[in-house]
Amino acid sequence: MTNINSGDLRHRLKIEKKTSKIGPRGQSLDEWNEIGRLWGKITPMWGRELEVARQRQENVSVKIITRKQAARDMDSSYRLCHHDDIYHIGFVSEFSDELDDIHLVCSKTRT
Repeated sequence: MTNINSGDLRHRLKIEKKTSKIGPRGQSLDEWNEIGRLWGKITPMWGRELEVARQRQENVSVKIITRKQAARDMDSSYRLCHHDDIYHIGFVSEFSDELDDIHLVCSKTRT
């Protein structure tokens, strides 16, 4: 059972995960590494949906819908990139085990 059409997933998103390493002076350096790509639908949140989401995570404003299989292990340690926009995952919403899609609730920044 699915509730999203393939044609709705029109944004090609780059998946990045933060890794830490030790720099030449012994300092911790964080960098984002691409670990894959997926198709998704980026939509701004409005009204009640935004209000409810901000009760869980203050700075979220965007919802990315994608296939559950593509985002099965994602959490707030990941981010998604689309052109010059960066989407930091605030939390993941799963509505039902029967549905094929997953909602990643994100904050948006620009590079």
